[in-house]
Amino acid sequence: MNTTDTLIPRPSHVELLDSPAFTLAPNARIVASDTAVPVAEQLASLLRRGTGFELPIAEDTLPGDILLELVEMFDGGPEAYSLAVTEDAIRLTASTDAGLFNGVQTLRQLFPASIEGTPPSADGTWVIPAVDIADAPRFAYRGLMLDVARNFFTVEEVKEQIDVMTQFKLNALHLHLTDDQAWRIEIRTPDENPSGLDYANLTATGGQGAVEVPTAVPARGNSGFYTQQDFRDIQAYAASKNVLVVPEIDLPGHVNAALAAIPQLSPDGQAKPMSTTAEVGWSTLSADLPTTYEFAREVLGQLADITVGPYLHIGGDEAHVTAHDDYVTMVQQFVRIAAATGKAVVGWNEFAAVELPEGAVIQYWYGNVETTVRQAENSGAPVIMSPAANTYLDQKYDPGSPVGLSWVEGGPFTWSEYYNWDPAQGGLLDQQILGVEGPLWSETVRNNKQAQWLLYPRAVSLAEVAWSGQEVRNAGDFRRRLGALGERLTRQGVVFQEAPDVEWSAKPEYPFPGTIAASDAEYGTIEA
Repeated sequence: MNTTDTLIPRPSHVELLDSPAFTLAPNARIVASDTAVPVAEQLASLLRRGTGFELPIAEDTLPGDILLELVEMFDGGPEAYSLAVTEDAIRLTASTDAGLFNGVQTLRQLFPASIEGTPPSADGTWVIPAVDIADAPRFAYRGLMLDVARNFFTVEEVKEQIDVMTQFKLNALHLHLTDDQAWRIEIRTPDENPSGLDYANLTATGGQGAVEVPTAVPARGNSGFYTQQDFRDIQAYAASKNVLVVPEIDLPGHVNAALAAIPQLSPDGQAKPMSTTAEVGWSTLSADLPTTYEFAREVLGQLADITVGPYLHIGGDEAHVTAHDDYVTMVQQFVRIAAATGKAVVGWNEFAAVELPEGAVIQYWYGNVETTVRQAENSGAPVIMSPAANTYLDQKYDPGSPVGLSWVEGGPFTWSEYYNWDPAQGGLLDQQILGVEGPLWSETVRNNKQAQWLLYPRAVSLAEVAWSGQEVRNAGDFRRRLGALGERLTRQGVVFQEAPDVEWSAKPEYPFPGTIAASDAEYGTIEA
């Protein structure tokens, strides 16, 4: 199979040339200058690991080199790139570092899967067919969400997730930092603190929380929290891989951890007990308490100060015990507080019920899409599409799956439900859609391997939906390309679910000791 036939996401234009292939030789170099050098160093690191070649960074071009070049004028937008492979050289061109980064991910897939090996392959022949590729994304925002509240993921685990997602040109990581079960981000007690709220207790108490689900392995999630420096570290690493980090503080529901840490947020002045239940929709802030808005102003202000990207997510979903008028009152204030930080405020589609400021973004996940469409039309609010039945990566593959949830109608879900849909639905047009995001809620997830098993290959489906134009996508062709991806993921040590309708080039690791793998006839338990 030609490597140009296995690219994921599928590029906008691929032309296989009738000319000799390029062979990466031991004396090859990577040519780059100025701001292109960091991307060149990442490419060099990848290729050195697989080939053992020295691959120095140079500024002058010789035959057999790989050239990364930034140009001022380029069609297709800031993330577009062109990749020309001839017998004598590889030339990757873009107008931004992001475009070069995207092109590097395509170039990575043009090499044989053994390029992913460690230690270097002793018998590797690193040949790429002569090809011209011109490529640009359909949508600017192509994201995953990691729920670090129900189960804590360490800084290193988050970085590992970034390493995997970026090879499919996913470029946004939404971190769900707070919920009923835990509070995961350090908030410092300010010098001016009118109500004497103990912000440090948010992590002292809330940071120790986690969810408990009997079917999970193990049942209880991990506890912990990020210092503000940890959060800066995650963002810096993400930025080096062309990933934007979007932090979320969920308001006015999903707030029990805050109520447990700061008693002044409750009308009775009593701290609530920490919760480990996976139930949702049963906690709320109070619209009548001045401390509610004082708290939101301090928390969102501090988070905005340490957030590099343009977005601040304020949740707004599943506030089932919040009276409608109270919900509107609070969310309207939270939106204004968030916008006053200079960030663009993002919320789940329930928050489309309030008046949104310029730049606000609606993340559609469930329910009637008409309110979202009206806001998009009337206020110009762009939409992130996360419809649960097509993007929720925590849903079960099979009714007997050892982990996962099953509340979304239409399940269980495999790769195909995440591929066979068009984000432009319900009356939304492409120009009204910021992008696509796949959320991974972690009620049943306990480590990166389990997370990967739920994420992949379904997140790969979403990556192509978000990147490739509707006109170039084909489910049968994608199934074939998924199968070829198996060896590459396996060599990287990435766990994925072995979808039975895909002919995989390699068998994945299975991350649930004591259970039967997906490739067996049925799920079930085995003797320890």
